[in-house]
Amino acid sequence: MKNAHYRSTGLYLFCFLILLSHFALTFNASAKELSPEDMQRTTEETMTAIMTGQEFGPGLTNEQQALRGLLERGVITSAQLESMVEKTMLPLLNRHKTSRYVLLEAGERVNTSFAPYINWERCREIAWKAGASIVPDGEEVLLKIGTLAPPGTPWLTIPDTVLFPRIARLSDNKFIVKIFGGGVMGEDTDILRKMDIGQLDGCGCTALGLLASGPDISVFLLPGLFSNYEEIDYIREKFRKRIDEAFEKRGYILGAFIDTGFFYIFSREKIKGLDDLKKQSFINWFGEMETALYDELGITSTPVSVPETISAISTGLANANMAPPAWMLGMQAYQYVNYYIKTPVLYSPGVIVISAQTKERIRKRFATTETFAFNVQEMLIYEVSTIENDWKKLSRNYEEKCLQAFEQRCGIKAVELSVEDQKTLKQASLNVHEKLAGKLYPRDLMDDITKALAQYRSQK
Repeated sequence: MKNAHYRSTGLYLFCFLILLSHFALTFNASAKELSPEDMQRTTEETMTAIMTGQEFGPGLTNEQQALRGLLERGVITSAQLESMVEKTMLPLLNRHKTSRYVLLEAGERVNTSFAPYINWERCREIAWKAGASIVPDGEEVLLKIGTLAPPGTPWLTIPDTVLFPRIARLSDNKFIVKIFGGGVMGEDTDILRKMDIGQLDGCGCTALGLLASGPDISVFLLPGLFSNYEEIDYIREKFRKRIDEAFEKRGYILGAFIDTGFFYIFSREKIKGLDDLKKQSFINWFGEMETALYDELGITSTPVSVPETISAISTGLANANMAPPAWMLGMQAYQYVNYYIKTPVLYSPGVIVISAQTKERIRKRFATTETFAFNVQEMLIYEVSTIENDWKKLSRNYEEKCLQAFEQRCGIKAVELSVEDQKTLKQASLNVHEKLAGKLYPRDLMDDITKALAQYRSQK
């Protein structure tokens, strides 16, 4: 019996080894059978699937394994793989549409398929080389962006030092982005009008521009809606595509969704609570949302344009206003106030919007296909979106430092609201939510965000 058992075990082992050898030989044979044409086709199909967001089919997966086997054994080199990707990219951009959403996921897929032999960063460079190839040597595409953001603030520091140099490098200085800050192109609505007639390509929008370019996003401005940045990031991610669609309906593309910051109430005169605010002269500059809250609190305000705000505060036309700390510092408005209410009133996003006409400008100027021009536009939007997190982090740190500096270096006193005042502010905020729902923003969007926030908070 024991001998029979050993014979049986040996037979099973022998059969298993034969089967294993068969699979190994089959795999090696398939790898060796990949001709140069097969390798190029496999690379092309892989990159096309990645750049269009399609899944890999079983057949393609097998060929990818075979191609990787050749790379691992040194039959083909990284340089040869890179050359195959280069041959693929230009036809790919002409024939197949990609998108900013697909590109955000492409890095992981490229690295899974081909790293370490070629990675996403190199593929990205190759894609830009192909995209910029339509621009003749010695020429450039100049993209002009206007904004109210003051120079020296994080809103301009990140694009000036990171984003714009990166686009210039990737495109071999054929795509150049220039930003006009500090309101030299007018306030947000002026900038948007100039975009509509082709004089500008983008706007770094404050609350004023948000209401004009993507009214749905004004729901983010609702007073008392958010308690902290963690909640904002959760809702931003959850509703991102829906927000993007709202902008695109009006002819704009949301490139980056960042922060203007939390708005605080500042006052020159001494204030102890909400009742004291009724005695102050306020200005308002971003319209109905701000005015509605002031009305609920019994505050009288005077509307002014953004370029007039500093003049109004410095000359005494107003002695109180609501603004983000970074703006107060950047515009030197902090020197005209002595108090601020420590409870933030509302959150305001900042956005970078690009004109949807950008692709048409590229198509007409360089006689490209519509698909190619669309892809170049999406690559530009993707580059803007890649710095979103760093942008937010810097602006949030800056906001915190501004408040600390106001208190510790400038002597601005922080006013704590009483429990009763906090309840009053909360109720006034809820009244604004109801008052403007269906008017400034869709009620269903507000309801969906409110429900999502409640669910998020319940899980914390």
